Amino acid sequence: MAALPSAGSSARVTGLRVRAVHLEVKQALETASGSFSTWPVVLLDVQTDAGVTGHAFLGCFLPMVLKPMVSILNDLSPLVAGESLSPTAIDRKLRARMRLIGVHGFLASAIAMVEIAAWDALGKATGQPVVRLLGGAPKSYPMYKTVVAMDPGKAAELARQAIDAGYGGLKLKLGAPTLRADMALITSVRKAAGDDFPLMGDFNQVLSVPEAAERISVIDGEGLVWLEEPVAARNYAGCAQLARTALTPIQIGENWLSLEDAADSLAAQASDYVMPDLVKIGGASAWLKAATLAEAQGVPVSAHSFPETCSHLMPATGNGHWLEHVGMADAVFRQPIRPTDGRYQCSEAPGFGMEWDEDTIGRFLVS
Repeated sequence: MAALPSAGSSARVTGLRVRAVHLEVKQALETASGSFSTWPVVLLDVQTDAGVTGHAFLGCFLPMVLKPMVSILNDLSPLVAGESLSPTAIDRKLRARMRLIGVHGFLASAIAMVEIAAWDALGKATGQPVVRLLGGAPKSYPMYKTVVAMDPGKAAELARQAIDAGYGGLKLKLGAPTLRADMALITSVRKAAGDDFPLMGDFNQVLSVPEAAERISVIDGEGLVWLEEPVAARNYAGCAQLARTALTPIQIGENWLSLEDAADSLAAQASDYVMPDLVKIGGASAWLKAATLAEAQGVPVSAHSFPETCSHLMPATGNGHWLEHVGMADAVFRQPIRPTDGRYQCSEAPGFGMEWDEDTIGRFLVS
């Protein structure tokens, strides 16, 4: 990993602008833990005296999360106003200020969003894409589409649409009440996608270790690229047991909440692949550090959501694997990202290349 810049441009932060939107979606996100029929999103702008604004966003799953996230981010604004536009320095200041209460939960997500938006602003202030700031160069990676329906027929329809749109793989939401239902979903999408098309599966942590072992022993014959979070994410011993016995690679990492979590998981050999979540792990710098820990052990690293941002981070590592695109928040972007021939490469636009669609934001604005 390239050394992270410790100083920004001559620009300074003038404050934070925080907005919440509650988006309508064409297809609910269905998981083994429940269905999400709308998509609440927090939007953050880091404003600067250089005339540029850095963006970050977070899908919150539940509308009840919007209010506390907006409140925390607004309260962080005076703490960063006047600071030099240095993402790492801003992040360190905020974490040091919160040392007595600890950086957890919504507060951790808010601080990560500030750091991410500061990187975007720094790229814009210096006229460079973030990938260049990190010493990398744009590089394409295979990108899969998460199929958000668990009904086999609907999932097959969404799979065909994703393939027509140029995605290079599909991830299915598994963990239905029965193995038969999981197999029906896999079979339906496999028929729609073809025998050789890359498929992944995500259990979203709903199984016990014995249940996971039983299901995986059958699903192993389907040739999936990986099986994600079959059991509780922090059950590293259970994940490691499954990784040792399963023929299909095990994938975890989206629920790492710190670099300590990443180190513990890797030390336990809890999975074959890892996929840190950009916000949960602590922001862009923390994501890169986690990727470096994985690289040292030869473990491939994928992005959990946030392809707009992670496509700039992965070229700074030597073990980048897949980009994920769910697309639930696509409506807030002026130009949502799209794959080409199954792959995606970040642009050379300054920052992360994200620009808000203000018309859509205005229609769905909550606060």
